[in-house]
Amino acid sequence: MTNNGDGPRDAGPDETGFRVQDPPQRVSGMRVLDGWTLPGKPADLGPAAEDAWRQTGFLAAEELRLLAAGLDLQARLAATGYTATARNMTMAAFASLWSRAFLCQSDAVGLIRRGSYQSALALIRQAAEFIGAQAGLPDELDEWRRWTHEAYGRHPETRSIEIGLGNYFSGSGISEDPHLRLIYRAASDFGRPNFGPTALFVANEASHERFPLIFADQAFHLGWAQLLLGWTLRLGAAQLHTGLHLSPQFPAPSDLREEAAGHVRAVEALLGATDRCRLEEWTDEQGRRHHLLVDFRRQPSDAPGRLLF
Repeated sequence: MTNNGDGPRDAGPDETGFRVQDPPQRVSGMRVLDGWTLPGKPADLGPAAEDAWRQTGFLAAEELRLLAAGLDLQARLAATGYTATARNMTMAAFASLWSRAFLCQSDAVGLIRRGSYQSALALIRQAAEFIGAQAGLPDELDEWRRWTHEAYGRHPETRSIEIGLGNYFSGSGISEDPHLRLIYRAASDFGRPNFGPTALFVANEASHERFPLIFADQAFHLGWAQLLLGWTLRLGAAQLHTGLHLSPQFPAPSDLREEAAGHVRAVEALLGATDRCRLEEWTDEQGRRHHLLVDFRRQPSDAPGRLLF
């Protein structure tokens, strides 16, 4: 990248073991939220999506209440980064990833409520990546600092401002949290064009003899709703845990910290129920890991099923 006077600067030592210089930018014009409410029902939903929204509100009322409370807590905790002593580019690194994880969670809830279960998977997977990225960032802050020095320079050949990709992914941040690891792996496998999960989305009642394909199915499914709302609750709890451990960047007062801890306990209690749909990991004799869906059913009156992938 070319430095023409107002472009990127030398970030300092690279592989010498010395810390990269602080970012040249300062945080200015920062805006934060006072709180958060879940988005309301979209207009002009189709009959199936309308019914899914209604049934989800009735059968998953406690999940939705906890999700709304959790997102509101996240918004208020993230807002403490505006404190003068915390408002720097290290805080901005964490808050930037948190912001993306936050909207992924909120948007995923809206899709789940309208029966768009497969579409929500992509957002759940993204949220897991962003939360894992925050967990791994303390060990990778030099990469962030280096990017801040190299970004926003002029690129003469294309007459553009070169931001740079700033490649970053924290596999360890995901793998070190057992819940995050399970959600990320399952959301990845179910979100790809693998035949098994695809069949479950488009032909839920399929068997060895029949394949009742329903194109663009948005009918309510209790199993999917419980599973995906549960995953989103887990992600929210992981995000709060991460944010609370970043007290120099997000100096939350004691009452907010206590409220967040109480919320996480309530989430754990709900998801610990044995009669709700959940995904477990099963390992075969060859050491291969499989996804096992437990208590999977469309309606509360249906017999619960167990499905192995």
